[in-house]
Amino acid sequence: MRILERPKYQFYFFLLIFFVVNVLQSKYTGLLYDEAYYWEWSKQMAFGYFDHPPMVAVWIKISGLLFDGELGVRFFSIISFTLMLYIIWLLIDIEQKWNYVWLYFLLIISVAFLNVYGFITTPDTPLLFFITVFLYFYKRFLEDNSIKNTLLLGLSMAGMLYSKYHGVLIIFFVLLSNWTLLKNKKFWIAGFFGAILFIPHLYWQYLNDFPTFRYHLFERGSDREYEITNSLMHLVNQIAIVGITFPLIYYAFIKQKSSSIFDKSLKYITYGLIGFFLFSSFKLRPQAQWTAAILIPLVILTFRQFVENETQRKWIIRIGMIQLGLLLIARLLFAVDNILPIKLEPHIAKTWVKTLQENTSNKPIVFVASYRNAAIYNFYTKIRTHSYSVLQWRQSQYDLGDFEDKMQGEDVYVVGYEKWMKHSPMLAVQYKKALNGHTIKAYNTFQNVKCIMEDESLSFKENENITFKFALHNTYDKNISFENVKFVGVFYNKKQIIIKIPLEVNDLTQLRPNENKIFEATFDSPNFDIKEDLSFRMAIRFYGLPEGFQGNQVDIKLID
Repeated sequence: MRILERPKYQFYFFLLIFFVVNVLQSKYTGLLYDEAYYWEWSKQMAFGYFDHPPMVAVWIKISGLLFDGELGVRFFSIISFTLMLYIIWLLIDIEQKWNYVWLYFLLIISVAFLNVYGFITTPDTPLLFFITVFLYFYKRFLEDNSIKNTLLLGLSMAGMLYSKYHGVLIIFFVLLSNWTLLKNKKFWIAGFFGAILFIPHLYWQYLNDFPTFRYHLFERGSDREYEITNSLMHLVNQIAIVGITFPLIYYAFIKQKSSSIFDKSLKYITYGLIGFFLFSSFKLRPQAQWTAAILIPLVILTFRQFVENETQRKWIIRIGMIQLGLLLIARLLFAVDNILPIKLEPHIAKTWVKTLQENTSNKPIVFVASYRNAAIYNFYTKIRTHSYSVLQWRQSQYDLGDFEDKMQGEDVYVVGYEKWMKHSPMLAVQYKKALNGHTIKAYNTFQNVKCIMEDESLSFKENENITFKFALHNTYDKNISFENVKFVGVFYNKKQIIIKIPLEVNDLTQLRPNENKIFEATFDSPNFDIKEDLSFRMAIRFYGLPEGFQGNQVDIKLID
């Protein structure tokens, strides 16, 4: 083993250990629900998807070409994580670093959340990889802004944006740390080149009416009032993503001075992301992965501090080894079921998928308001699924793909949680949650039809009969008729549904493919307990299921 006395061989040996452990972890750990959802994306490759840009689907597509099962979703994530560790090492500028190879890998373990992306595949997995690549080429660009480094910098920008929109924050905070970049023509060329590469995604958004932008900017969390617990949770998340070493890591990061423009950018990225998502917590419920990118600057800058300060190094060794033990236990718990009395997410599918498959006689399943259940069930059974979107939940990629089309004319089961399917028999239990459902013969829906009211508002008195016009647009390449359909009027107060009423649509006729036709609808105006901030939209119910997203929302003005 004398060969391991050489620092470079030590480095590759530790890198190999991480690689092997992550392969085993990926193979023996059940798929997370979100991973299954992204796996569904990879079966219909596109330049965009409802929730995020497409890079995560590329990661899974490549993995699927090499392996089946869980490894067929995660293998390329293991490759990219391994490359990321190598690139982060290259970004560390300190002469004696080869004497502390072991400390580098202990430091990787000491920022706990980073290790998760060594074996799971979510949009943050390629994002972290491309952030690291971007920082590498930014550093090279500062040293030599050759056309090669310029174009590679632009390419890495596009890679970040194709992974997750958070990438624009990384670019912004780097720019904020070095305003002189605005005077550098080569930096503008890099940005312009990255923007050109990103055009296919923007065009996809345009063709699909900008679903991702609308969801993240206007729909997600738009009805929430500020809760101080969200801001506190954001701060707790900054502790959680590091782990029990957080006092040492953050102290070392603060103590380490910026010795270069590049170091300054790392500081700006870290403080900027924490501050930006603290501000976001005023409207959104924070998630730990939102600031996972700060772990890369933390590793780069604190490594230098731990090498130079013996006291701090001794403490990171002690606490880091404890964290290593905790991570190994956590990995074991993720991979092996029945160790704990509670079920972790990778094990929950085992509690219901097989039972539901048996009780539905292997028929296709339409899941009500659960794209996650639809995806994980399809992954483990290979039985066709669709997620039926309802107003009281949210839309998903199932509203954009051809999932609904593949169900038409089939005998299917409709399955959902008790809140959606309370009058249907229970078919399975998803770890203490009942999944109810029933069969539908010759299933026929057209969820993506549009009911557009041209007027920006409706004015009426309470307790009077109201008539209004709307355009019914058949968005399908087939005739649609209206059996098993009911039109519903939905009233809101500040995005909260307060009243639902039946609508009568006059002279309703079959619509030809892509036909747009004007109809009249009538309803009896209800009494409103709340009379301010009211709005209204049309919606459609199929087979008595909850109403969907067919109508646009208009303001209501009550007349005294």
